[in-house]
Amino acid sequence: MSWCSLSLTPLTPLHVGTGESLEPFEYVVAGDTLYRFTLDDFLLALDRDDQARFVQVVARSVPATRDFVAEHANVAVCVARFAADVSPAARALYDGRMEGGEAHPEVFACIRTGGRPYVPGSSLKGALRTALLYHAMEKDNPARNARKLEQTVFGFRTVQQDPFRAFKVGDGRPLEGRSRVRVVAVNTRRAGQWSEDVAMLRETVPGAISDGVEIVSQHLVTFDADFYRYHERAFPLNPGAVLTACRDFYGTHLAAERDYTRDLPQTAAAYDALVARAESLPEHACLVRLAWGSGRDATTVGYGLADAESPTSRRLTADGFPLGWAELAIFDAEGQPVAVEETTSAVSTPPERAPRDIRPRSLSDLQAGMELEGTIRNTVRFGAFVDVGVGQDGLIHISQLADRFVERVENVVRTGDRVRVRVLEVDVERRRIGLQLLEVIG
Repeated sequence: MSWCSLSLTPLTPLHVGTGESLEPFEYVVAGDTLYRFTLDDFLLALDRDDQARFVQVVARSVPATRDFVAEHANVAVCVARFAADVSPAARALYDGRMEGGEAHPEVFACIRTGGRPYVPGSSLKGALRTALLYHAMEKDNPARNARKLEQTVFGFRTVQQDPFRAFKVGDGRPLEGRSRVRVVAVNTRRAGQWSEDVAMLRETVPGAISDGVEIVSQHLVTFDADFYRYHERAFPLNPGAVLTACRDFYGTHLAAERDYTRDLPQTAAAYDALVARAESLPEHACLVRLAWGSGRDATTVGYGLADAESPTSRRLTADGFPLGWAELAIFDAEGQPVAVEETTSAVSTPPERAPRDIRPRSLSDLQAGMELEGTIRNTVRFGAFVDVGVGQDGLIHISQLADRFVERVENVVRTGDRVRVRVLEVDVERRRIGLQLLEVIG
């Protein structure tokens, strides 16, 4: 059952890629379209004479292979795995490289399934986590270690206690419509002047502001409410808190980016349009920024850290659009719009959880990270055995009795003590339970 649902509408070009670029003999541009194919498919589609020639060309060099493919573009088009529109700037860059005998410009394709791009849930989840961290943290925080900051704000010490392990954002369905290949360049500001460098080609999902195309990615979010049975002090999550945090963090980011790029006319106009869009959103929606090209400030909590330095470069399309901006609408499990939390903090109340008297009854019920109460059954030189109510005693090794060196087990616990422990590991086959002492209850 879904905990809530997210509706994501790209506003500016969005690129979620695999991190790998297409080889120059894996694509061809014909007209205003890029066609992606594989060499195996291309070779099999050639007639016998051209197959023999192609084998010789491949052995010769990459440029020769590229030129052969370009000469047989009609074959590549027929065996293409997918096609994408090509912007005028991307076509000009491609033609210039071809005519000058230079290497193909790098082309980075979107991640896809069934031949169509999609937005992975992990990308969206990361954007939400960053917003929640920023919203809940103490601003002007001197912390420089990101992991320690997260542990402090979200209240966990081990991976098993991280509340976002129970917060699962599903992948979006394959997106409708054609993607578009654009030129993206690194624009750097030094001494008040902008310079452009490192032009590359990126396949992107079109945006409502940049392209006038409304494409929606739907994501179901599930939450394991049982998580709070064993982690009662964990950072509480709910849809309203997520919405509040996103409005806070991405509102801050939007204002900062608008100010930083105010002297780039095309980009300034794009940010004006984004601000206007944000101001017209209904209460259950907000702006977010995600995926490649969104920049370090959009993926860290630098705005909340003391003395944090902002990057001087920005990745922009040839027509000045920043990448990765999208509109996010949040709905509850019944499909109703979520209300903004009327609090100054992202924290609220934990999701509804099972009654406290429900607990593991057998060894197979145990999971690493669970926190349980038990009784010390016996102490030995290397630790203490604890009855946690599953028919098999667990062991607290002497090294897990305290954060300091323990010379004798009896200096910390004794037989008959009631204790609260955390499950570190469970070996069902060998019937072994590793525990860590949290506190002696009495």
